[in-house]
Amino acid sequence: MAVTRKLKSVSLPKKKEIPLEVVVPVEKKVSKSEPKTENSAPVKKKCAGCKTEPRYWDAMTLRRSLSDRGRIYPRTRTGCCAKHQRKLTREVKRARHLALLPFTVKV
Repeated sequence: MAVTRKLKSVSLPKKKEIPLEVVVPVEKKVSKSEPKTENSAPVKKKCAGCKTEPRYWDAMTLRRSLSDRGRIYPRTRTGCCAKHQRKLTREVKRARHLALLPFTVKV
C-alpha cells in the first residue's frame, strides 16, 4: 500500500512586473564561424589559394588543410575558392602518393 501524505501549502512570492521601458532587447546569437566587422556585417573570407597556390612538395602548408584523421577539410573550413580547393585536393593526393603526407593516421 502506498502511503500518501498531505503537503503543506506553500505560498510563493509574487513576481514583480517589469515595465516595458526597462526591458532590454535580447541580441540574437552570432555564429562563431562567420567573422564580423565593427558593424557586425559578415566578412567574406579571402581565398588562401589566390595568394599562394598549394604545391605538393610544401607538406607543412598542405597539412593545415587536413584534419587530425587525415581528411581534407571542405571549402567552408579552408576558406578557399572552388578553383583552388580542387587544386588543393589534387596536391594533397599527389603528396600522399609520394609519401609526403599520410593517407591515414596510425592508431
